[in-house]
Amino acid sequence: MELTELKKALAAEAKTAGICTEWYNKILTATTKERLIAMYFGGFDFVESNNFPSEPLRREFDDIRKHFNIYEGETFSAKNPRRLVAYKGASGKADLTNFATANIYAFPGSEIEITASGYAFVLVKAQEDTKLRITAKEHARVIVFSHGGAITREACDKAEIKIL
Repeated sequence: MELTELKKALAAEAKTAGICTEWYNKILTATTKERLIAMYFGGFDFVESNNFPSEPLRREFDDIRKHFNIYEGETFSAKNPRRLVAYKGASGKADLTNFATANIYAFPGSEIEITASGYAFVLVKAQEDTKLRITAKEHARVIVFSHGGAITREACDKAEIKIL
């Protein structure tokens, strides 16, 4: 799908989901797919609450989404990602070291192994039907906002894992 057609499809789907006029217009005036992905993260509260964009429209970003640590139906391994999104069928590892900070989003049907060490700080939002394996070492902190799913955790040294 060409960019103009993609923007129209995304804007129409967003409008149906109740997006505000300002963001609707931003979608239509975006100049690149990369800009659309930046907007995706900028409005992630809307993304989460409306399951936006739909899977067919997400597939239109298959050529660049891995660069932004967005995974769907594949295995992955990420080292110190600033943000990571795992959709259905995504399974992999996120390793955070030193002073890394990250926001990790686990959508239903995803599985993530998170290892945090050093002074890493990780926020995880886990929806229902997710599997998380979390290991924290040294002084790392991991906070999980859990809405269901299975979580196994192991903290050692002065590391901390909180499940909210």
